[in-house]
Amino acid sequence: MTWTRRVAGALHGTGLIYRFDERAWAYFDFSARGFWNAYIVAVILAPLQLGHRLLIFDPEKDTLGFVPYAIVEVLSYIVTWTLFPFVMLYIGRLLGRLPRFFFYMVPYLWMQLPMGLVLFGAQILVDFGFLPAEMMDPLNLGMIAAYAIYGTFVAGMGLQIATGTALALVVLDYVLGMLAFQIISQI
Repeated sequence: MTWTRRVAGALHGTGLIYRFDERAWAYFDFSARGFWNAYIVAVILAPLQLGHRLLIFDPEKDTLGFVPYAIVEVLSYIVTWTLFPFVMLYIGRLLGRLPRFFFYMVPYLWMQLPMGLVLFGAQILVDFGFLPAEMMDPLNLGMIAAYAIYGTFVAGMGLQIATGTALALVVLDYVLGMLAFQIISQI
C-alpha cells in the first residue's frame, strides 16, 4: 500500500473516530512505521502552532532574543508531541497493555489533526485580527471538552480499558502538556 493510501485510510479512520465508530481501527497502520508516520500530524500542525507562538513574540516582554525564543518554541513543540507517547510506554507496561501501545497511539496522534486545525487555525486568524480575541476562550474550552471525550474513546478502544481509566489517561496527557508548557515557558 502506498504512503498516500495509508494517509487517506488514516484520515478516513479519524473521521470515524469523530463518529465514535469502532470500525475506525481498521484504517490505521499499527506498526512502528505507522506510529512514526502518524507524526505527519505534528508536521502539518507545526506551521500553525509555531506561527502563532512566533507572532506573539514581544521583544519588550520576552527576555530572550527572537532566535533563542524561536529555538525554545520549536523544542517545546517537539517535547509536547513526544512526552505523552514516551510516558505511555511505562503506563502501558504498568496497565499490562503495552502490546496495544500502537493501537492507542496511532489513532491518538491522528485524532489531534481536526482539533488542531480548528484551534490553531482560529488562533492565527485572531493573531491577524480576522477574528475577535474573545472567541478563543469558549473555543479553548470546547476543544478541551472535545479532547476529553474523543481522547477517552480512543484510549478505551485502543487499549481495551475501562472508561474511567481511559479518562484518567486523557487527564494525565493534559496535565503533562500543561506542566511541560509551564516549565518551558519559564525559560
